[in-house]
Amino acid sequence: MAIDSIIIIVAALAVGSFVRGITGIGLPLIAIPVMAGFIGVQNAVVIMVVPNVFLNGWLLWTYRAHRVALPNFPAVVIAAFAGVVFGSWVLSTVAERVLIFVMVGCLGLYLLKLAFRIELGLPQSVGRYVGTVVVFFAGLVQGATGFSGPVVAPWAHSLRLPPQGYVFVVSILFMIFAAMQILAYGWFGTLTVERLYMGALACVPVAVVLPLAIFVARRIGQREFNAIIVAVLVVVEIRLIFKALG
Repeated sequence: MAIDSIIIIVAALAVGSFVRGITGIGLPLIAIPVMAGFIGVQNAVVIMVVPNVFLNGWLLWTYRAHRVALPNFPAVVIAAFAGVVFGSWVLSTVAERVLIFVMVGCLGLYLLKLAFRIELGLPQSVGRYVGTVVVFFAGLVQGATGFSGPVVAPWAHSLRLPPQGYVFVVSILFMIFAAMQILAYGWFGTLTVERLYMGALACVPVAVVLPLAIFVARRIGQREFNAIIVAVLVVVEIRLIFKALG
């Protein structure tokens, strides 16, 4: 891999970690589309599992004082498992171009949410009953594309949690997804030793940037970052569209 590609991938991991530490989502959403443009969708999705475990474990420990129990936790775990397994099968069997189009769609929807400040939160009474369905779909998207933030964020928002509790709950769900991805990718043969090694290397920029993100998150609002996030994601979306159509 060329040095400029490595620099771009490391930068994407760093930016994604920074956004994730502040908003609760962002690392896979930013890093995977960028990485997919250089090393392919399957490589990017599988490699990202290791830094996801690392990052979510760090955030869970950091915000442990704000821990919140997930509603209907056993049902959530079962739904997450089923969704990730099905999504992992999709990743291992479906053509890469199809996955790129799915990624373009997911990222495009999230861009619309950010650009137009669309609130997609479900009413709290409804969220209690459809939570397992949402988690299943989020697991499916996570297993197939590596990022489920556009699905998880509205569901977590429906719980009406304070910011620290929100990050904690989202991190629990992402940790469950990541653990199940490791098992499912191992079963379907997509989690190789080489990809594990590359995933471990991907933890380095995450470890460097995440403490800064946590520090900033406690001192600055989210509005200042929206324009930067949208600009970065628009570039990523355009690159993916060209890759899908090329």
